Amino acid sequence: MAHLDTNIPLSHDLAEDPNHLYAVQLVENLRRRGEEMLVSLLTLVELYAHISRRIGALKLPPHYARLGQKEKATAVATHVLKHAGAQPVDNTPADHLQKATQLAHALRLKTLDLPHIAYALHLAERRHTPSPLWTEKSPRDETQ
Repeated sequence: MAHLDTNIPLSHDLAEDPNHLYAVQLVENLRRRGEEMLVSLLTLVELYAHISRRIGALKLPPHYARLGQKEKATAVATHVLKHAGAQPVDNTPADHLQKATQLAHALRLKTLDLPHIAYALHLAERRHTPSPLWTEKSPRDETQ
């Protein structure tokens, strides 16, 4: 099981993204190992926010033209997740935010990185297995 940060499905789907090749290699390695790829509610919020801000600049298929902005964002987000093989999972955001506040002093990361770490830890505890958080900053040798 692997928790994907927002940039992995996005970079995987967008060929012009500077991290595209890394994301493609990572997703393929995770698939080959039979890893379940999960995204949290926070990741979905970030994904929708990113897509909504850039919807006018994205190269979309012609059939998207008939959709409203909200429907386009939903269609693009659904496609991005499906293309990467990522599954949204239910979680309790308040619990993860509380855990993030406890991790803040020790980790000293950016604000939105902390809930991602808390969520990955929650998955590891729930399934009793390591749950790496894969981001564009993950060590590349760990994908082998």
